[in-house]
Amino acid sequence: MGQKYSSFSYKSGNSFLHRMPAWIKILLIPAINILFLCLPPLFSVILFIVQLILSFCLKFSLKEQYQDLKPVLYYAVLLYLFSFISGILQILITKTHSGLFESLQSVAASAFLNKETLFMLLKLFCIMQSASLVYKTSTSLEIREGVGVIELCIRKVFRLERKLKVTNTISLFVTFIPLVIKIWNQSKKAWYARQGKKGVKMYMTLLPVLFSVGLKSAYNSAKAISARD
Repeated sequence: MGQKYSSFSYKSGNSFLHRMPAWIKILLIPAINILFLCLPPLFSVILFIVQLILSFCLKFSLKEQYQDLKPVLYYAVLLYLFSFISGILQILITKTHSGLFESLQSVAASAFLNKETLFMLLKLFCIMQSASLVYKTSTSLEIREGVGVIELCIRKVFRLERKLKVTNTISLFVTFIPLVIKIWNQSKKAWYARQGKKGVKMYMTLLPVLFSVGLKSAYNSAKAISARD
């Protein structure tokens, strides 16, 4: 049985993006996202399509891309659901509806065809895609070294002490994201292996486990980095 893909986890490869130094990706990809957040929505559409094609060229399956974009999909569902419910409540309070079907049709059109909401979600998709590309093509060590290169350059420009004081904190924060997801996936796998079912009880049981195991992993990582300094 193949190993289940974990969101934002490294996937080995020999593409140009894999070979690109991590510090360039750390600087370039967020800069592109900030640029496209300020540009008209058409550029976000183009960026989304380009990143989608790039992901397929890097042999990232549709399932893998869905796993990384799933948080935005959940957010989109909640956003549209609350927008629809608030529209219904507003009509009921103001009593401006003429008929049930017409009211539902009007609220649905207003909630689900809102251009501002669509473009905002599209920009979030672009940001998540960019983060996914960085994590999929860079190991935790490469990300840490990339952050270190950036910090050393900044310290050199401002003539500061050439000691990595910020890198450890930032790299721990950045690499902790895929680690949390990996711990959560392993916890769910153990839960299902014990015939557990998905529901409120599962989250009530596994969230404390995620918290405690996550803290222990973070402590061990910080301790290991301190031992190397």
